[in-house]
Amino acid sequence: MKRFLALILLAATALAPAAWAPSAAQSSQAKAERRDPIFLRFPEMAERYWVNTETAAASHKVVAIPMPRQCAFLYADSYTKGQMSESEVQQMALSNCNRKLGELGPLGENYSTDCRCQVVVSNERYVVPRSSLPDDSYGPVSIFYRDDRGNVARLNGVARYGALIGRDRSVTFAVENQRGEQVCEGTFTNNAPASGQFSLSCFAGKFSGSGSYQSKTGAPNDHIIARGQTSRGLPVVMVIGLPAQLAVGTYGGI
Repeated sequence: MKRFLALILLAATALAPAAWAPSAAQSSQAKAERRDPIFLRFPEMAERYWVNTETAAASHKVVAIPMPRQCAFLYADSYTKGQMSESEVQQMALSNCNRKLGELGPLGENYSTDCRCQVVVSNERYVVPRSSLPDDSYGPVSIFYRDDRGNVARLNGVARYGALIGRDRSVTFAVENQRGEQVCEGTFTNNAPASGQFSLSCFAGKFSGSGSYQSKTGAPNDHIIARGQTSRGLPVVMVIGLPAQLAVGTYGGI
């Protein structure tokens, strides 16, 4: 009899962690907030997720972005239609994110890492660790400029800026190459919500430029286009938010 009771106690002890695992995982999901960086980064998405009466009241609402954090330059948000389950809405957001990312073309000239779409928010809960999410704004960047011989040179990488361009008077940014080395830094100063002036300095001051910028929304993707001159009076163009091949095809003729 004692041996029988011991076996029952042993079995109960072994099963206890499994029984508690789902609730522990659920409790680790942090609640999303309207002022979190991911929603500040994409204000149109935030409007639908938190404010718009039709979508904000959806029974299931999901956000997917490319990860890791430096890849998060676009998003896809999906909301319940009809009797869709949470899992179905997640799959719809993930599919839309993958489609958007694929339509922009290859990312290999900007990123050394593999950018993959991932569901990050579902029903106002983070489904990935908050520490893995971007706390700044990121985007692929391409800089085109003419050198002293008149040849067009190009620098590709990733831009990072820590505030909202157009809302803050002055926003600093940094550019890293594919190896993750910071090669440029600069400033956007807004004159209006979607336009202003920029300056940049690269390679420890060996190359610099300044001019004006515009923030563009919509197809093919939200992006910033900056045009100006180098310190030697030669043309320079910077594009943030479009992969290198798309950027050069759209703005590379300087």
